[in-house]
Amino acid sequence: MNLVLTGVSRFAESVTASRSRGAILLLAVCLLLFFLNLGRVPFYDRGESREGLVVWEMFTSGNWVLPIVNDAYIPFKPPLFHWTALLVAKILGGVDEFTLRFPSAFFGTLGVLLTYLTGVRLWGVKAGVVAALVLATSHGWWRAATLVQVDMTLAFFQVAALIFFFFLYREKSSDLAKALALALLLALATLAKGPLGIGLPCLVFLAFLLLERDFSFIKKLHPFAGALVFLAAAGSWYALATWQSGEAFLHRQIVNENLLTAAGVMGHYQPAYYFIPIFFLNMAPWSFFFPALAVFLYQERRRLAEHGLRYLLVWFVTVFIFFSVALGKRGIYILPLYPAAALLFGAWWVRLEKREAGCLGFVRVIGYLVAVFYLLVLAAGVTGFLAQGSLDSYLLHFAGKRRNQTLIINSILYFFSKPDSRTWLWPGFVLSGIAALLLISALWKTTWNTVLVSLAFLTAATALLFQSIYYQSVAEQHTLRPFMERVRQEVDVNTPLLFYRSFDFGALFYARRHIPAYPENAESLNPPIFLLMWEEEWERLRRSSSLEMLDKSEGTGPVGKHHMVLVKVTRNLPVPGE
Repeated sequence: MNLVLTGVSRFAESVTASRSRGAILLLAVCLLLFFLNLGRVPFYDRGESREGLVVWEMFTSGNWVLPIVNDAYIPFKPPLFHWTALLVAKILGGVDEFTLRFPSAFFGTLGVLLTYLTGVRLWGVKAGVVAALVLATSHGWWRAATLVQVDMTLAFFQVAALIFFFFLYREKSSDLAKALALALLLALATLAKGPLGIGLPCLVFLAFLLLERDFSFIKKLHPFAGALVFLAAAGSWYALATWQSGEAFLHRQIVNENLLTAAGVMGHYQPAYYFIPIFFLNMAPWSFFFPALAVFLYQERRRLAEHGLRYLLVWFVTVFIFFSVALGKRGIYILPLYPAAALLFGAWWVRLEKREAGCLGFVRVIGYLVAVFYLLVLAAGVTGFLAQGSLDSYLLHFAGKRRNQTLIINSILYFFSKPDSRTWLWPGFVLSGIAALLLISALWKTTWNTVLVSLAFLTAATALLFQSIYYQSVAEQHTLRPFMERVRQEVDVNTPLLFYRSFDFGALFYARRHIPAYPENAESLNPPIFLLMWEEEWERLRRSSSLEMLDKSEGTGPVGKHHMVLVKVTRNLPVPGE
C-alpha cells in the first residue's frame, strides 16, 4: 500500500508541475466522461428531442434563422447551439444523437480547460488542475455536457465573459479590442438562450463594481462601441427572426421563455430553497468539503481581493440569488455556478496542502466519511451482484411498495441482467475499492496529492457508472426509437401518418418526417392512413372494424406511463374528440 501511495503521489506531483501535462490529463478526463457514451443513449425525454428537431429542420430545410418545426411551431431558443450541432452534422453527414450532443460536450470541455487556465493564472498549476478536476467530475457539469440542451453553450459563454471581465478589471485595462471581445462573448451568450445571456453576467459585473465602489471602470469597457458589436452579432439574428415570424417569435422567445418562466407562470415552479440541495448533490462528493472551504474563506476575509477570491464569491452569490429569486427553476439553470465553486475549491486545496487553511482534522474526518460511504456502496454492489436471483425478488417486492423507487430499481435489474456486465464491473469494483482504501491511507498520512487522485477516480467512476447503468436503463425503458424505426419501415413517406389525440417529440424526431395532428375535418381524408396514438386511446377505439393495430412501442414515452401504438385506418375514420 505504501508503494502504491507513493506512486500515486508522485504521479499527481508530475501532472501538477507542468501546464501541458495538466491540460493533457484534463482532456483525457473530458473525453472519458463527456464523449465516451455520447451517441449511445437514445433520446427518451422531451427536451433532447425538441432541440434535436430544430437542428433536423435546419438540416433538411436550409432555414438557419427560424425554421418552422413540423410545420406547426417556431423554436423555443435562439440558434447558437443548433448552429454548432448543424455544422457537426454537415461534417459527419447526418443528424443523430452524437452530432446533437457534440456541442454540449465540446463547450463543456472548453469550460473545464478555461477553469484550468484561470486557476493556473491566479494561483498556479496545482490549483488549476484541482479546480478543473472538481468541475469535470461534478455530476451537474458532466451531465449537462452529455445532453442536447442549450444550457451548456450558454454557461460556457457566460463563464468566459465573467472570467474575461475579471482579468480586464485586474489589469485596469481600457484596451478597445479587449472591450469589444467582451461584448462579443456576451452576444454569443445571448444567441445561446436569449437576454439571460447578457443579463446575468452584467448583474455580476455591477454587483462587483458596487462592492469595489468603482463604477468608473465601466468607461474603460467602451460601452457604446461594445453595444454596437453586441447589436451587430446578436441583434442581427433577432431582427431576422422578427422579420420572418413577427409577433409569434417575440411572444415565444421573449415573453414565454424569459419573462413568464422567471415569473413561474410557465416552466417549472420551485420554492426559493430549491437550489441548495440541488447544488450540493450535483457537486458531491466535493461539496462535502464546502464547510471547511467556508471556514477558509472566512479566515481570509480581509485578503479575499488580494488572492482573487472576492470576485469569485460575488459571482457565486449573485448567480445563486438570481436563480433562487426566480420562480421558475430547473437544476441545469445554475451551471454558471460550478466553475466559480470549483475555482474557490482549487484555491483552498493549494493552501490546504501547505497547511495554511486550518481545519485539517475536520477535512480528514470528512474524507474518511466519504471513503467509508464508497466502501459501503461497493460492498452492497458486490453482494447484490453475487446474489442476483434473491436480489431480483427482493427489489421487485420493494418496488411494489414504493412506486417512486421503481425506476432506479429497474435500472439495477436491467444492468444485472445484461450478459456483458460482469466483463467490466468486477474490475470497476476492484479499482474503486483500491481507490477508497488509498483515500483512507492518504488521509491518515496527509498525502494530499493521493487524496485528490483517489477522490477524482471515485467521482469519475461514479459518473461512468451512472452513464452505463442508470441513464442507459432509463432510456431503454422510455425511448420510442425502436418503435419509430419500425414505423418508418411500415409507413411509406408519401402515405399519411398522423398523431391522433397524442404528440411526442421523440416520436417526431425518429420519424424523420412531419407528422401533423389529426384534423377536425377528418372526413376529408382518404383511407388508408396511419395513426399514432397512446395505448389507452387505442383501447377505446379498438372495437372498430376499420382500425387495425400494427405495432406497439416497447418504451413508455417521457412521462413513463404510455405506450404508443401504430394503427392503420382502412375506412370510417374516427371522429376527433369521440
